[in-house]
Amino acid sequence: MSAMVTSVGEGPNGPTLEANPPVELWLQQPRPDLSWESFFDSELLRAWGAELGQSLPLRDLDHWRVTGPAVVVQSSDSDEAAEMLLGVSTDVGVGFARVPPEDVQKVVTNLPGYFQQYAPILVMLDHGPWVRGEGSPAGCSEETFVAQIRDALGRFDVSAPVLCAVCCPDTDALHPDLRRVGAFDRCFVIQEPDAEFVGRRFLADLGQDVADAALQAAPLKAGRVLLNMFQTRHERAAAALRLKRIARREWRKIEFNDLTELALRGLQESSAKGGLALQEVTRRKTAYHEAGHACIAVITSRGANVPDYASIVPSRDFYGVVLPSLAYGDTQDELTFHAFRMRVQVLLAGRAAEEMFFGLAEVSTGAQSDLTNATSFCFGMFGFAGFHPGMGRGEGSGLNLAVLGPVDRDPVQNDRVSCEVRAFLAEQYEEVLRTLAENRDFVEAVADRLMWDPVVDREEMAELARKQGLKVAGEYR
Repeated sequence: MSAMVTSVGEGPNGPTLEANPPVELWLQQPRPDLSWESFFDSELLRAWGAELGQSLPLRDLDHWRVTGPAVVVQSSDSDEAAEMLLGVSTDVGVGFARVPPEDVQKVVTNLPGYFQQYAPILVMLDHGPWVRGEGSPAGCSEETFVAQIRDALGRFDVSAPVLCAVCCPDTDALHPDLRRVGAFDRCFVIQEPDAEFVGRRFLADLGQDVADAALQAAPLKAGRVLLNMFQTRHERAAAALRLKRIARREWRKIEFNDLTELALRGLQESSAKGGLALQEVTRRKTAYHEAGHACIAVITSRGANVPDYASIVPSRDFYGVVLPSLAYGDTQDELTFHAFRMRVQVLLAGRAAEEMFFGLAEVSTGAQSDLTNATSFCFGMFGFAGFHPGMGRGEGSGLNLAVLGPVDRDPVQNDRVSCEVRAFLAEQYEEVLRTLAENRDFVEAVADRLMWDPVVDREEMAELARKQGLKVAGEYR
């Protein structure tokens, strides 16, 4: 069937002919090999598929209305949602098409007309400005465009069903009139996968012959890194492929640190010529900077937050890096003042270590992003969350309860909160300096280890802490 069928549109000088979008390019083949077990949360869509199978032979409009011929899939990963919808269409035995957002604008007001010849078919309409009623091809108003979309959805033909689905990160993203009965009036909320599931699926993609025994035994640990650093299944699959290439090129098994390196440095491949060759004094200062972050994390958490990874292998974006314990982060269901203060101290600890071991005159700009994050974090807590700088001393708990609203950041309030932030950061910085001085041997031990072994993992960090008489808690798989 040719894609160059024409339709009439209204131009500045009267009706004009426009080329219809290429429907054939959006059609996808069934996937009988697709396993529902490869998805974390597929039960709702599978059940909807079973309902579709019941509705198809009945040709009963009321039955279809209860089933829902136009649905919203609430998910942050549209590609995964598309795979599940393709699985639904394969199970039910109907066609499947995925329309990119720039083309949805062109077809959404005449869905039956474009897809009726392919019916029965399930059409996934990619999220775009159209879900808010924006960007109509004819330049009509938002209300008119939304009404046209609803009218198209209402022209449902039981004898040639054109089913529709849109994936949105949140149903609030959809125009209210598009959520009305007769439009996208059924919503399936797809739960985000947990770390254990993500890790196991990643290890399956990687392959047992590629991952070493320690990595194979730690799906939860791998999943935590993946969830924090790679947001979609597509990115995680790309990470697995990248690690496979490393394994083949270097003739070795992939370790957990390879995954962490990839997560922190990105999927791109760079030659050794792109690396940074740091002077010895800069390299040592970086080692102490990262040791400061790592040691304060361990000390302030009483051994619960032992970083998963510390490195002084430089990249284009940083000279060194510390990855806090993701397992410890998972235990923090709420942000308390105590946890807030610990996080601020960890952010300040890199600069404090530079000052303590190299002197004020040799403090570098390496802490710029740390200080930016600490400042922003404190402003949010004092301006919007009701925290007060004196709460750590048991003071002022009721002095900051008149919090700012989204548009209340006027110059007076901004100056007030900024003063509190400056005072609090100065106070925490002095405390970090004292803590580092009291644990100087620990900091030096971590820095020295980084100098001869530029990548230190959690187990190695924990052992260094134990040798200094510090307790370590929070072991995990």
